[in-house]
Amino acid sequence: MNQFLKALMGWIATITLLALIAACSSTERPHNTTESTSTEHSSSQHSEETALKPSPLSLPKTIHDIDIPISIKDKNLDLEFKVNGIREHQGKGVIKPNQGQKWIVVSTTITNKGQTSQTISVVSFGLIDSKNNQYEVALLAGALDDVQSPTGQLSPDDEQQGEVAFEVPEGTKELKLLFKPNSINCEASASKQKSSETLNCEPIVVKLD
Repeated sequence: MNQFLKALMGWIATITLLALIAACSSTERPHNTTESTSTEHSSSQHSEETALKPSPLSLPKTIHDIDIPISIKDKNLDLEFKVNGIREHQGKGVIKPNQGQKWIVVSTTITNKGQTSQTISVVSFGLIDSKNNQYEVALLAGALDDVQSPTGQLSPDDEQQGEVAFEVPEGTKELKLLFKPNSINCEASASKQKSSETLNCEPIVVKLD
């Protein structure tokens, strides 16, 4: 009988201990998934807003049209620039725009009418939309065999025709091409925190649509 009572008391103690452990576990503070989700959403939204935030850009009053030659003269610079037209590129094989994006390819002709050679680089070109969002040249699209770049060394009296491509979101409107022939010298001047009164860093703007 004593052994039976001892066994019974042991079982009761075990059950009581398990009940206490379960009660303590149920009172632990649950992970606040709502707060975590809200934080992640806020962070994602902030990143998206930052990416779409228009960059400050001072545009000239004169906006040029497609297929109109533009004379560009500055210190040691005498160019003629023209936008011949634009087209949309779907990509080839695995080289394609990102989902929800498209490639806009702009055909240009640059003629060096000066006495010194000029260097045209990808940083000479840019694109803006109706919200003043800025886009850089899409180097991946420029690697396609049917997109010939107009960049490189341009000797006096030489003419160079080529295309620059940009990746923009589907539905982007009021695109304008920016051509900055002094971009390399302007960036060098800005990095040294020096301003040149004779250096014109204002872009040439051409309306594309």
